[in-house]
Amino acid sequence: MRKSIKSRARLQFALKPSHACVLAALGGVTVTHAGTAAAAEARQPPEVRFSDTLLLKGRGQRIDVSRFAHGNPVAPGEYTADIALNGKWIGRSTLRFVGAPGSDSATLCVDAPLATRVALDDAALTEAGRAELAKIRAGECGDFALLADGASYRFDQADFRLELTVPQAALQRQPRGYVSPELWDAGIPSATLKYNFNTYRSSSFGHASNMAYLGVNGGINVAGWHLRHTGSYTWDSGSRGRYYAVSTYLQRDLPALRSQVTLGEVFTDGSIFDSVGLRGVTIATDDRMLPDSQRGYAPLVRGVANSNAHVKVSQNGNTLYETNVPPGAFEINDLYPTGYGGDLLVTVTEANGSTRSFTVPYASVSQSLREGNTRFSVSLGQFREQLVDAHPNFAQATIQHGFSNLLTGYAGAIAARGYVAGLVGSAFNTKWGAFAVDFTQAQAEIPGAAATTGQSARITYSKLVPATDTSIAIAAYRYSSRGFWTARNAIYARSLAAAGRRADDVARERSQLQLTVSQNLGTRWGSAYAIGSMQNYWNQPGSTTSVQLGYSNAWKLAGHNLSYNLSFSRQRSGFSQEFDNQLYASLTVPLGKSVNAPTLSASLSRDTRGGTSQLIGLNGSAGDNAEFSYSVTGSHSPGALYGGGTAQYRAPFTSLSAAASGGSGQSQFSAGLSGALVAHSGGVTFANDLGETAALVEARDAKGARVTNGSGIRVDGRGYAIVPSLSPYILNTISIDPKGIPLDVELQSTSRQVAPRANALVAVRFATTTGRAALITPRLPDGTSLPFGTHVFDSTGANVGVIAQSSHLFVRGIPDSGVLTAKWGNGPQDACSFSYRLPPAPRKDAGYARVDATCGGGALADAPSYAIPLSSRPAARDAGEAAVPTQHADTQASTSRNPSAMKEISQ
Repeated sequence: MRKSIKSRARLQFALKPSHACVLAALGGVTVTHAGTAAAAEARQPPEVRFSDTLLLKGRGQRIDVSRFAHGNPVAPGEYTADIALNGKWIGRSTLRFVGAPGSDSATLCVDAPLATRVALDDAALTEAGRAELAKIRAGECGDFALLADGASYRFDQADFRLELTVPQAALQRQPRGYVSPELWDAGIPSATLKYNFNTYRSSSFGHASNMAYLGVNGGINVAGWHLRHTGSYTWDSGSRGRYYAVSTYLQRDLPALRSQVTLGEVFTDGSIFDSVGLRGVTIATDDRMLPDSQRGYAPLVRGVANSNAHVKVSQNGNTLYETNVPPGAFEINDLYPTGYGGDLLVTVTEANGSTRSFTVPYASVSQSLREGNTRFSVSLGQFREQLVDAHPNFAQATIQHGFSNLLTGYAGAIAARGYVAGLVGSAFNTKWGAFAVDFTQAQAEIPGAAATTGQSARITYSKLVPATDTSIAIAAYRYSSRGFWTARNAIYARSLAAAGRRADDVARERSQLQLTVSQNLGTRWGSAYAIGSMQNYWNQPGSTTSVQLGYSNAWKLAGHNLSYNLSFSRQRSGFSQEFDNQLYASLTVPLGKSVNAPTLSASLSRDTRGGTSQLIGLNGSAGDNAEFSYSVTGSHSPGALYGGGTAQYRAPFTSLSAAASGGSGQSQFSAGLSGALVAHSGGVTFANDLGETAALVEARDAKGARVTNGSGIRVDGRGYAIVPSLSPYILNTISIDPKGIPLDVELQSTSRQVAPRANALVAVRFATTTGRAALITPRLPDGTSLPFGTHVFDSTGANVGVIAQSSHLFVRGIPDSGVLTAKWGNGPQDACSFSYRLPPAPRKDAGYARVDATCGGGALADAPSYAIPLSSRPAARDAGEAAVPTQHADTQASTSRNPSAMKEISQ
């Protein structure tokens, strides 16, 4: 075999699967293209010469393989395709390819929107690259190869995907997990209704009662605004039904401020002050708009490299980050947060092999922010809480800012009728742990109160001790003076005084202590924890105390993980001054190794007042996607013996549940129905659940296809499905399994990515091709097979498929009868035509037709003389997208979505 590369070019070509088969037969040639500064060379793919001696062909047959010399030609036109940069998806857009003189293939026209997506670093480009970028920004068509040394692209016509490759040095540096705000999807206009209905019947010693509950969450999305309402309707046999409106609000995001604005019945930010309910407006920072690697607290790592060096960041022996840096100062600002921390070890390995290390302290409390990050919130409205009759005007503002790795500062203020308060504080990250200290000064006008001015001080501490693997997760202490009132308590006290009651009936906290310590005892010995809290009040006797100790571990027995937990709790309320002790033990045993294997659990508890009780249960799931779940329980306590069971089924369009229990003269039964309805431009789609941010999947004619992003999600008869929960502002992958769809439907792709905005319903469209599928076996008049890899065209010149092994041709979307032309070279002797007639299809899902044919005669006059023309395949069913030039899927691409066809072709 001979091969020659006559030109160096930046345009990489993508072979269709059938071509890959041909190249495999030729010996598996792999060609890597290096960039060049010459635009003319960049437009022309390298020439590769192949020999046909290793191809399967009949005696005397000749296969023209010269058509593969320049890869897959791309015809001029517009193509809607996914775009990936260095392997990462950066969006979906319409691309324009323009003809190039002297080339069979069109080249990519780089316009300003595409250049913006790539996010080149102007300062890192060569003079030629900056000139090309300026030309693109001025509205001209640019050459991707000229933008940066080493830049190249590869257009896959089979999957409509543009792969861009650019050296990292030429790109703007973005933190890990960064998603450009340009990719944030505001979603489609829609109306949603989530429902949860339960009915309950109980009987106790002959007396029966009935109850019913319906909870609803309604929403309307339009023009980036999101209207939400939450309410419930309750009914029981002893009273009339009543509807409770819980909350109604209007929300939208403000990307420029990295925040959300909410109007209606809202809650204030609770990061500094206690959160309270308002009827008004609030604007607050939304950290979900940050990349994953920028959320939470982690220190910035700074250092200096003397040469091209390798930098590794580790914590407690675990590598967190590795990168290569040029000589000079470097900064790492995108470390993922690791809980409560542990000092970072930074190792710098120079080009000559020398290494040096230094330590960066890492501990955090909830108030800590990364250096340079800011959070803020502003709330205005009327105070609104169920237990308080008064609704005074209320205003709150808070701000936090990370000044450095060491220091985070924060402050806040509250103003309401008869109440004002101000807070200042700081959080510190030190080698001894993380501290936060803040002070609050408040003034309240409380009728009948002896003092109206007071102070409150709080200190919080967090530390991980690597030597013992001990985590002091949260240790907080607060002390408040006698005259200190929180905003909620002050408004409540004023409400009581206005009603003629004693304002001092409101409990006013004097001091509070919280402590959580966890200890890892190693892989064999499990872990232990201790949690303690104590509160006392100025105007109530005694104190409220709670202590809990726990231990957990797991055994490996006969290939199964047996887990057990032990805990002891001791509690005392300030009113009773009596301690309540409880001892609890539990054991969990899996009864199998499959995903749906049931689990047996048993527990024993003993407390001071109720004696000893035992419980045993069995729970598990069934179905390919765990759609069905169940549990059976039995319990015994002093004087009572109970048994019961539950079952739940997550159907594609709703969830059903039922439960029953009884014993010792009592019985209960309940049934439930939950799910959601989503109204959109295509109609109404039902779902078994619905979260804050969701996706509407559209795959026309793909009824029964399973969406793998949740349990029980399938495409309905109109081609829609709901993915109930997505993470906002980051890339979410939506995948669809074609198993179960009709055989006359083909999915053009099975995975898409989307970055939704919060509360949005985003449309995710999967293009489908619909048409009868057939397995045709054309042979030459002497009975020999057509050459492997032969392309087949219809009367319009459209490429409908490729001859596979044993002369099999798998096609889709062709008429029930017609004439096809097989072509394996450019000479008149390298082609033949055959007629076919498909048998009538008894039903839509009857499978693909099988037809034999004899191929004889010359090529049709309009059969193309090049290998990979654009086809006029049936239009992809992808609503909302412009029609794009596309090729008919070849044999391998089609059969990869139809296992039965692949098996047949391989025989």
